[in-house]
Amino acid sequence: MHLRLVHTLSLLLLGVILAAVLAFGGMLAWNLRNGFNDYMVARDTERLEQFAALIAVHLQRSGGLDAFTDGGMDLRQLLAEFGQSQGMPVGPPLPTPPRSSPPGVPNGFDGPPAVMGLSLGPLPAPPGPDVFGSRIGVYAPDGRLLAGVPLDADPKAALERPVTIEGHVVAWVRMRPIALVPDAVESAFLRRQYLGIAVLAGALLGLGLLGARWLAGRWVRPLLDIQRATARIARGELATRLPTMRTDEIGDLIRDINSMAEGLENLESARRRWIAEISHELRTPLTVLRGEIDALAEGVRPLNHEAAVSLREEVLRLGAMVDDLHLLAMADLNALPCYFGECDAVQLTRRVHQRFERRASDLGISLEIATPVEGSLQVYWDSQRMEQVLTNLLDNSLCYTDAPGRIRMTLQQRGERVWLRVDDSKPSVAAADLGRLFDPLYRADAARGRHRGGSGLGLAICAALVRAHLGRITAAASELGGLSIFVDMPVSAEPLR
Repeated sequence: MHLRLVHTLSLLLLGVILAAVLAFGGMLAWNLRNGFNDYMVARDTERLEQFAALIAVHLQRSGGLDAFTDGGMDLRQLLAEFGQSQGMPVGPPLPTPPRSSPPGVPNGFDGPPAVMGLSLGPLPAPPGPDVFGSRIGVYAPDGRLLAGVPLDADPKAALERPVTIEGHVVAWVRMRPIALVPDAVESAFLRRQYLGIAVLAGALLGLGLLGARWLAGRWVRPLLDIQRATARIARGELATRLPTMRTDEIGDLIRDINSMAEGLENLESARRRWIAEISHELRTPLTVLRGEIDALAEGVRPLNHEAAVSLREEVLRLGAMVDDLHLLAMADLNALPCYFGECDAVQLTRRVHQRFERRASDLGISLEIATPVEGSLQVYWDSQRMEQVLTNLLDNSLCYTDAPGRIRMTLQQRGERVWLRVDDSKPSVAAADLGRLFDPLYRADAARGRHRGGSGLGLAICAALVRAHLGRITAAASELGGLSIFVDMPVSAEPLR
């Protein structure tokens, strides 16, 4: 059985919440127990100090430490008075054995006990282990037990505080520490706290389970939508889109998928348009060829030099188109052959200008050129490919510029970049068509879009060749009234060698 993502996320979040609740509850219980014990020890220490101060007051009134030995001070009365002042049951002190017992009698308990002159009466029932009076012992400075419970002087076994009169220690009061785990009211208090912690932990786990289920669902639902959408896109439903209301990483993924689907849809549309337009462009010269061949075969047209020249022109036009398509296909495969070397960009530009100058004059168009004053600009390009770029740009301008008109070629160097611009006069191109001029076989539908020859691949080839030289090519409206083609390339394309 494979766990789904929603179950995995729910279990993961629930495990984290469970670990956090258990750790928090355990730490809280441990701190509560230790803190409660520390509180009880601190409370006993404070009471012991107060009781030692009370003994000091009574001893000072009664004439000193001899009050214990002369019977002038009763520990019961002191405990009762202290209990009333503290609002707590102090309990009677345990009887203290005399300093010496008759032989054969353990601890001197041979009747009604008497402790250093204190008549305690009949032996009471053993008090609880937490009663204050049952844990008290009063000692002389030399360590003799004067009253109360016999206790060791070990700090771990007993708390000890001095009884001070006028800065002199006249006695010591010792108290056995309270049990670490109380059995009475304190233990009930701790049990109630532990029960509250357990109930709170259970409630947090329940809320955590609901929250984990909700959060996992919130994460998983858009992922399921993405899964279904990508499956539809894989089946060819490229118009599929997902809602983009989220702003987190899942929202970014949805937007990327929508962009991918849009790109695939555009690519599929371009592929179909390519097939239709290529078939149309190839059909025209093939139709002319078939017509002329049929005329020659049927004897309508004689087979002479003129007919051979006409056939040759159509074949050359068809071959040029096939060569252009092949070049674009190689560029898309990043396999466009370029042979880089040192060349002079100024000389290259002027050579192309001279080649088109007469043709432009025959068409009634003025062809201008502006190059650096130095007359030389050494670059590292494929000179044949760049000459092809300039040829295509000028051919495009000559085809789509009305006479009388102007075409201006500008070449300049800007640092490590070379700028080449070809501007022509009207007609211009609609702003909506500028971004698509470099698409293969694309022709604008305005005045410049009328068919004047050419395959419609010239600007697309220019873009491919410029990219091969690490440059960029853009189109914009020209200040001359027509179209402006801007080429920006590095002086050296050496990384492509």
